[in-house]
Amino acid sequence: MNLTIKNVPEEVYKALKREAAEQGRSLNAEAMLALSWKAEEIERHRKMRSSWGELERFVAGLPEAPSSVPLIRADRKRR
Repeated sequence: MNLTIKNVPEEVYKALKREAAEQGRSLNAEAMLALSWKAEEIERHRKMRSSWGELERFVAGLPEAPSSVPLIRADRKRR
């Protein structure tokens, strides 16, 4: 795939260019790396949102736990 990015802010361009030079990569390779990291982050967030829904459904299906209040009160009376 080819991608054309227009109106890149100067500070973004300079930061990518500087990092590319420091790491011995081309500007294109540095931009690809940054885009890849962002795409991975997006996918992780998507999976996390999906997992939260699954977790909420799981928790909703659990039986209600008995209250621990009577146990705590009984323990306090023993002291």
